[in-house]
Amino acid sequence: MSLVQSTVTQAKPGRRHDAIAVGVEASKLLERHGAGDNRLLMAQMAGEQTGTNVFTTEFENGEAWGEFNDSLLADAELEALMTRVERDDSPVALVSMSIGNEIPLGRTGPSDRGPVVEAYVSRPLPGRFEGALALASEVFEFIESHGGSRCRLLQLNSAGSLTECLVASWELENMRALGRLGDAFGNEPDGQRIAGMLTADDCPITTISSGIYVEVPL
Repeated sequence: MSLVQSTVTQAKPGRRHDAIAVGVEASKLLERHGAGDNRLLMAQMAGEQTGTNVFTTEFENGEAWGEFNDSLLADAELEALMTRVERDDSPVALVSMSIGNEIPLGRTGPSDRGPVVEAYVSRPLPGRFEGALALASEVFEFIESHGGSRCRLLQLNSAGSLTECLVASWELENMRALGRLGDAFGNEPDGQRIAGMLTADDCPITTISSGIYVEVPL
């Protein structure tokens, strides 16, 4: 089961390029400790989170994540980077950190990565967890039939008030493809039905937030 560690930062005014440089430097340092799957995503349209940067590192399982974090404790260069990030003149402010455990849904689909990522955060209602998983599978089927790929469902841990929430995400080749997907939800019967399910009285989840993210090359 994959595990994703996410760090959310906010670039300070006029320091966007410097903030990206911090992400590039962090990626190189983390790669030395076996973190070969690092991504930097910028929230392009995400409500109050717009403009934040999300740095993710993915691991095969929890043990690999723990071993990785143990190894970081002895890295003087990484410690120096963290000290710089915490200073008043740092180009970023730390917003949050969390862990997401991927939930296997027993399904397959295209796994191609795309530079545009859409994500929905929701909280399952009491006793409706299985219904939330079934809903995610149905949504993913529709999205994949309209050009989406790498549909995933994560459950958040060590995430403050969002602990135990679900994050459903999918990736697309560009913003035009994302727009086409939105048109399909609004115009096609299956899309309208799914949209109706998300607002129905018996919906198994409560949507908390959503956002559109664009990958920043590292």
